[in-house]
Amino acid sequence: MPAGYSYNYRGTEGFDSHAKFAMDVIADVIQWGRDKGLDDPKAQLNKVIEEVGEIAHEITRNNYDLDELEQPDELCDAIGDTLVTVIILSDILGIDPISALSEAYGQIKDRKGKTSNGTFVKEGEA
Repeated sequence: MPAGYSYNYRGTEGFDSHAKFAMDVIADVIQWGRDKGLDDPKAQLNKVIEEVGEIAHEITRNNYDLDELEQPDELCDAIGDTLVTVIILSDILGIDPISALSEAYGQIKDRKGKTSNGTFVKEGEA
């Protein structure tokens, strides 16, 4: 991260406790999905799309400035639900979600480019 920037672990005691908590939650989500018999990748993909749609609903209505919103719960809930559905989908497909995230970050971390209209554009792309 650039100098002066850091990820803020909201409501946690630091990296170690946050990381442990995150891993426990991921394991709980995976177990919950298995306990509920969620094993159809197409049905789960539909849930992912539905939850991303809820994020879009909140963002397009400008409900994303958490410092100004009286009740940011809808956006936080939509993002949380999306994460849950993606984690369950990855488990259904036999993909470790942490490994998938690590792989994706490994591919983007050294990319060169610029941000244009709020979107990162890789060097060499229009």
